Amino acid sequence: MVGLDTVLSVAGFPARHGFSTVALGSMGLTGAADPEAVIHRRQQLADHVSFDLDRALMTVQEHGANVATFHRRQPEGGQCVFSTDALATDVPGQAIVTYHADCFPILFVDTSRGVVAGAHAGWRGTLAGVATKIAQSLQTAYGSWPGQLDVLIGPGICGRCYQVGAEVGHQFAVRYGREDRYLAVDNGDVRLDLEAVLRLQLEDAGIAPERIKGAGSCTREEDRWFSHRGGRAGRFLSVVVAP
Repeated sequence: MVGLDTVLSVAGFPARHGFSTVALGSMGLTGAADPEAVIHRRQQLADHVSFDLDRALMTVQEHGANVATFHRRQPEGGQCVFSTDALATDVPGQAIVTYHADCFPILFVDTSRGVVAGAHAGWRGTLAGVATKIAQSLQTAYGSWPGQLDVLIGPGICGRCYQVGAEVGHQFAVRYGREDRYLAVDNGDVRLDLEAVLRLQLEDAGIAPERIKGAGSCTREEDRWFSHRGGRAGRFLSVVVAP
């Protein structure tokens, strides 16, 4: 039985979803000592969120901003999609699964068209505009206008904890400006608030701020999450399911 402490869901987000925690165990197969145990844990998550694991779409992430779309008119079964960090589908009941250990999950839903999307957003993908590209792809592929979208930014490393090199901060400032919203510099230390950049991208794409929710969890500060910066090796899963 999966308890409430093993999977986080955020009230008010209008799509079935969940984020697995340390209590459920690492979900990464690469280098796993017991792959069968990982598959069992994934099935526990699927049972808790109520989706068919065999039909799920999973990213094979490259820290980029590529978006792949799937369609009910030509439905495809479960698969791992290479060289992409963002997936979208309007196939009823199909789940999108991404992997995380400090990088942010971003979930999208257009309830009027039965469309969902999920993405993995680290600093490289965020710099490349992954949130913007998802919004554009949903409009092109499904006719989902930004004003119809609800977005949830899941657990990730917060701006207090995410120290980066000055050259990384400079790239964001050059590309997006408005660095007072997401960069903090103190005695030469540069800290980057990726969630704030993602919100900026979403708002620039035309999504109303009140339709953008945050999980309010920092993966480095809270030991219920796997975290590269926090020294908790492993991966948690983010899941969103099409209506």
